[in-house]
Amino acid sequence: RVRGIAAKLKDPADALRAGIGILPESRKTEGLVTSFSIRDNISLNNLGKYRSMRWLIDRRGEARTTHDVMRRVGVKAPSIHTEVATLSGGNQQKVVIARWLNHHTTVLIFDEPTRGIDVGAKAEIYGLMRELTARGYAIIMISSELPEIVGMCDRVAVFRQGRIEATLAGDEIDPDTVMTYATAGTRGATHETA
Repeated sequence: RVRGIAAKLKDPADALRAGIGILPESRKTEGLVTSFSIRDNISLNNLGKYRSMRWLIDRRGEARTTHDVMRRVGVKAPSIHTEVATLSGGNQQKVVIARWLNHHTTVLIFDEPTRGIDVGAKAEIYGLMRELTARGYAIIMISSELPEIVGMCDRVAVFRQGRIEATLAGDEIDPDTVMTYATAGTRGATHETA
């Protein structure tokens, strides 16, 4: 269910129509077209929004929207025409986020959201994620970083061997409990280290 409506998701187009966006683990190969400009990457999922006639793109409207979402997510770049390949990892991640905000998604799947970005950019991404949830977005975060999970999540589903081993909330979300379920599968179980 997305926004209270049953959603059948058979392919990425169904997810887009349902308002679901994904920030893939490998943003350079799956989340961006690095040879494109910031503007072109942000507009990519939503080109129909900028049609002024049947085949013409309203470049002014596209530029206004690009400037707006860049400001909202804090992309630091000299121009909307800057090639994405020249941006830092943190700014590249913000461009992917901006693309989904431009598409009016309500559910965002962040897969390893801070992989390959510096500490300062991590803090900015975390702040942006908190801001988005405060504005009503639902965020599903997939992460192998235990401090990230403990620090960012309201609920945690711990997977072990491809199955949900436990679902934790509130005070249950602590590093020891998460690791216990991830490795041993039962709370309080002891495990040896070699």
